[in-house]
Order: sequence, then structure tokens, then C-alpha cells
Amino acid sequence: MDQQQALNELQYVIEFTEVYKSEKDIYLREAKCLKKQTPKILVPLEENDLLAGLMKHGFVGFSPQFGGLYTYYYHEDKVTEALKEVEGIVSEEFVGKINDISAFWEKEKTLNRLWQRFHEKFPDVKLGASYHDPGVANADGRLAGTCVDLDKLIRLGLPGLRDEINYYREKNGDSSFYQALLMTLETISDACAIYEQQARALAGTTQDSGRKKDLTSLADALHNIQNHAPATFLEGLQLFWIYAVISDLMNYGRMDVYLGDLYVQDVEKGILDEEEAIRLMSALYHRFIQVHKIHDTRVIIGGKGRRNEKNADALAMIIMETSRRVKDVVPQLTLRYYKGMSREVYDKALQVNAEGTTFPIIYSDETNIPAVMKVYDVAEEEAERYLPFGCGEYVLEGLSTGTPNNGINLLKALELTLQDGFDYYHNQQVGIKVGDLEKLDTFEKLWDAYVRQLEPWVEYVAWHKKFNYDVAAEQAGYLHISLLMDDCIARGKGLLNGGVRYMNASSEIFGIISTADSFTAIKKLVYEERAFTLTQLAEMLRKDFEGYEKEHRMLLNAPKYGNDDAVADEMAQRVFNHIADLTVEMGKKVGLNKYHIVSVNNSMSAEWGAYCIASPCGRRAFSAMSNGNGPSIGADKNGITALLNSMSKFDPEKHVGVINNVRFTKELFKNSYDKVKAVITTFLENNGVQLNISVVGRDDLENAMKHPEKYQNLIVRVGGFSARFVELSPVVQKEILMRTTYNS
Repeated sequence: MDQQQALNELQYVIEFTEVYKSEKDIYLREAKCLKKQTPKILVPLEENDLLAGLMKHGFVGFSPQFGGLYTYYYHEDKVTEALKEVEGIVSEEFVGKINDISAFWEKEKTLNRLWQRFHEKFPDVKLGASYHDPGVANADGRLAGTCVDLDKLIRLGLPGLRDEINYYREKNGDSSFYQALLMTLETISDACAIYEQQARALAGTTQDSGRKKDLTSLADALHNIQNHAPATFLEGLQLFWIYAVISDLMNYGRMDVYLGDLYVQDVEKGILDEEEAIRLMSALYHRFIQVHKIHDTRVIIGGKGRRNEKNADALAMIIMETSRRVKDVVPQLTLRYYKGMSREVYDKALQVNAEGTTFPIIYSDETNIPAVMKVYDVAEEEAERYLPFGCGEYVLEGLSTGTPNNGINLLKALELTLQDGFDYYHNQQVGIKVGDLEKLDTFEKLWDAYVRQLEPWVEYVAWHKKFNYDVAAEQAGYLHISLLMDDCIARGKGLLNGGVRYMNASSEIFGIISTADSFTAIKKLVYEERAFTLTQLAEMLRKDFEGYEKEHRMLLNAPKYGNDDAVADEMAQRVFNHIADLTVEMGKKVGLNKYHIVSVNNSMSAEWGAYCIASPCGRRAFSAMSNGNGPSIGADKNGITALLNSMSKFDPEKHVGVINNVRFTKELFKNSYDKVKAVITTFLENNGVQLNISVVGRDDLENAMKHPEKYQNLIVRVGGFSARFVELSPVVQKEILMRTTYNS
């Protein structure tokens, strides 16, 4: 950062803070801050762009979620760095003003307000903000779980939304909320105008006739969407993207629905063909790649409840072909499967997966819609609006929040139970003291001790989640999101202020299967066969089985989930159901509407495992835990059907999102396609929730670790996201390498 850039950023910090301080009403303040912020964060259009819209956040600002922060944020470290850059060219008065602003935001920024609220209730609880910290749980602040009604945006356009606001403004009476919404629409329109001007300027300077045509078409689209609902595919694509950029939207809903009609209409009119549509979609993918939110960026296709199934399917084929050609880690293309769906669409999905894209991820409407009806207590029509976002947590499109902002490590809870509450990685007392392990002379006594170790942490993060919503509601109305969420406009209330129809939440659970396999081994070897005592087991784990090779083999050979083994699978269900029920109970206790678990582990299942000593399932110290609802690493030895049978035994009404990773060789997919398809279809139609399909050989992964320069485009499914294998940390690479690959 040069001096002038640093000075500009610091001046913006002053101006934004002045805007924030000038207005007390949370809705008008947010609208004014957005008006100030939007021109600042927009990245200028470049000559080769086919779509306008990219942002770069400043040192201070407003965002539902940006870099793990939420609502009003302030980067004091960046401000301090900029002050050093301008040292000697600014006055002491200027420096003092910046320091005063830093002190102001230290108290005022939303994340700090959240933690202050938590510590007021729990002054002695050391709840960590990440998996690096001691303890069974961690939490942070964000508002990630909102999939807005983008179909409404495209159907009504900016003028239609303005009309709707004015209708309810007249019906319900004027309010600062309605005034702020109208200001927010103008901010979106102004952004279109900024980019329109840039596109026309670039069109006027380029000598390339093709580029001139593209830029002129883009400028015309940007002009038109300021004044009416989108009338072409390009206009719909552009309005969606400019809204997504300005609102910091991270997940993009049922794209085949909200753009399908415009696509088919343009094809029928001869405005574009399939190749031109793929070119435009590729431009959108390029924007996704630039934003690089690899844990989010969900695009949904397929599924029941689409108002325009035929047109949506036509666009779904284009979207899948774009994923096949671009082949990157985003977007997280997701297909919702259902009986009777287009065979062409389903086959295309499997064939694109077979080429190693890891997309589309496949979810079963047959399983999920009835489950969502029960778990969220909604009618079928609303349940059909379920969408996995981010790593796979369910929300209802345009109807509900669902933010996950905490994690629970079940394996750490069991570890602390067996080690008298002492954390041997962090070398400190973290959990409840259990006392003499020999007094836990039955399995049920051990289970009860584990439950006592776990329960306080589940309550702490539930309170933190409740405060996450409360504090955010006190500061903002989330105007961009409120525009497209039922029933904010009709009620005249902001998203978290009584506007959204369902204010749900979720808690992410790690190590479920590692914990279950550990309990299975303990039950068999300690309590049934008396091969060794619980005290002896605890010592083995502290020593990482050094000197206990025989016992280690016994633990590894104990029944394991993933093999259609009744004993192991029943224990997995017990562990899963317990944390699911406990989470619901704690949600009710703290006053959350619907609060459920998800098991959609991202790389944290491996990274958090690096802070856990050895476990009774046979897992070595500081190695990865099981990922999501997948088996302990390499433990599934009875074939793909047995694995899927184990995965399908969980009650889908106990969660709001799980992931199931399976890996096939390319040879198996190519040579036995019909068999693979039949196995997958049977799973999806018989209580299977979803599948992350990776098609890559173990030898490719091994070679990529040895010669990363030759495997830059090798993409793997980690858990709740995909990544280039060579860019992952060694601990995550090793966990992926050790997963079972099915080749026959």
C-alpha cells in the first residue's frame, strides 16, 4: 500500500464513522452507511469483463459476513499499518482522530459487542473463537445462513420491489424501515449506473468490434435493469450478480428457477444459443472464482417445487456443462434429486461428476422434504424451499435464517472424560473432573460422565448463538436481505427484528463417527471382554499406543461404522441422536426458535483433530477425525453398498444437514456406470440424504503429494467444500488420501 492509498483509506474511515455516528435509527443508519460504502467497495470494470460487479471491502464497513466478521466491522490492524505508511505526512491531530475512531469501534463493532454480551452472562467461561483454543466448543459471529428469494428479484426487478414497498408503506403506515429500504434500492440502482458508465466508456475506447459489442450489450443491460424487470437472460444474470455483490451474498439459490425462463425465452427468440449461454455462465463462474468463497458459493439446480420445471431443466443442463468446462472449486453446484426427474439432467450430473469435477453435489428430495417438514414444522410447500447453503446447512429459501456460528468437538468431550478433564495438548485443566475411572464400572456410567462433560459447552454455544442474533438485531436491519425475505416488507420489520418468517439456527458437530467408534470399542473391549481397564486405556491414549501395539490392533479391529454392522451403526445413531436432542433442548432453553445440529464438516474435522490425543477407535494422536457422517478413515471395508447402508440409518428428522463423502475410481464410473448409478439412486430413494462424489484414484493423490507442480488442477471434495488438492494443508491431504477408494 502506497502513501496515497493509505491516506485515502484512512480518510474513508473518518467519513464512514461520521456517517455511522450521525444517525441513531438502525435502519436509516444502515441505509446511509450502505450509500457511503457501495461506491467505495466496487471494483472498476475491466475491458474483458462480460458481467459487472466485484467488491473489495475497506478497513471499516457493513456486511452480513465478511472474513468471519459480521454487521459493522473495523480492522484496527489495517488502520495501524496505514498510519505507519503516512507517518510524517499527516498532522498529530489527524493521527489523534484516527486513534479516537479506533477506540470508538473497539466498543461499537458488532463482534466485540457480541463477546461482551456473552461474557456478561458467563464471565468465567473461556469459550474459544476457533479450534486452536482449548475446550470442547468454539464460536464466532456472523449472519451466513440466508438464502434470499432471488426469483422475486428477477420477476419484479428494482421497480417492482419499489412498488411493493410503497404498497405496504401505505397500508401499514410510513416508517424508517420503509424509507431505508427505498434508499437501499436506490443504492443498488446507483451501482448499476456506475458500471453502465464504465462499460460505455470502455466500449468507446476499444478497437475490437467483438468487445465493443459485448460492452455495449452490458451497458444496455445495466441501464435497463435500473428501470424495469429483466427482459433478457443477460439482464437477469446482471441484476442477480450486482445484487449479490452489493449485499455480500454468499449463496445463490435455485438459479435454474430464477433464470430458466429468460434463458429459454432468449433461445426461442434467437437472441442467444447454448454456446453463448455457456459463455455468459462462464463469465459468472469467473466472478465466483475471483470472490473465492470456497466454503459457500452454492448454486442449486433441480428439485421439487419449481414453478417452471421444463425451462429450469434446460438451464440446469447449461449450468452443469459450464461446471464441466470451467472445472474449479466454485461454485458449489448442487443438484436436488427426486423420483421422476428428468433422466437427461440426472445422467448429466453423474457424468460431470465422473470427470472429477466433484460437482454437482446430490441431495435427495425424497428424504429431505418430509424431514424438513417435521424438523422445521412447516407445510410441504415451504419444505420444498429447503436449500443447503455453505457447507450444507439447510435453510428455507426466502423464509428463514439458519446461521451456524459455532462448533462442538464430541471427540474432545470423550477425551476429557477419559483424562479427568485435563487437556494434554494444551496442558491445562479444561473440563469437569471425573475422578477415579474405575468407579465408572458400567458403560452407562461412562456414558453419563461423557454427557456431563459435554452439556455445559452445548449450552454455552446456544447462548452465544442467541446473542449473535440479539446483538445484530440491535444494530441493523440487514436491508439488502430484508428486501427478499418473507415477511419483512409485509410486516414492516427488519430481518432479525421480527421480519423474517422463521428465525432458525444450527450448530456444527465434529467427530461424531470417531466418537461413536470409540464408544463401540470401549464397550466391547473394556466392559464386555475385559481386555483392559478404563484406566489402562486412558494411559494408552496419552502415550499414543506406544508400547501397546497389541491393544492398538484390538481397538482398530473393533466394529466400525460404515460396514453395515448393526453394533457399530447403532452406537453411531446413539451418539448422533444424543447431541441432536441436546442441541434442540438447549435451543429451547435460551429462546431460539429452531436450533438443530449439522454434520457438514469442512477441513476442521482434520484440523481440530490435530489438537486431540489418540482416541479409543484406534485413531493416532493429533490426526484427523472422521469427516461429517463418513466412516473413521479407511474403516469402511465391506464395500460401497455397506457404507451407504450405514449412512442411510440416521434419522433425517434429527438434523438440518449432513454430508456423506464417497470416492470412486474413474475406471469404475466408466466401466460400470449403470451399476454405480443404480447404487446411488437406491441410496437417494431409501433414506439417503446426500452424496459428495469424488472420482479420483489414490495413485493420483499420492503423486500429487510428491509432485504438486504436475497436479495443480486436481480437485477433491474435502467435506463441506471442494479444493485443489495441492493447496490443502498436509494434515487434510493425508486425511483425504486415507479415505477408501471404491474401484469394484
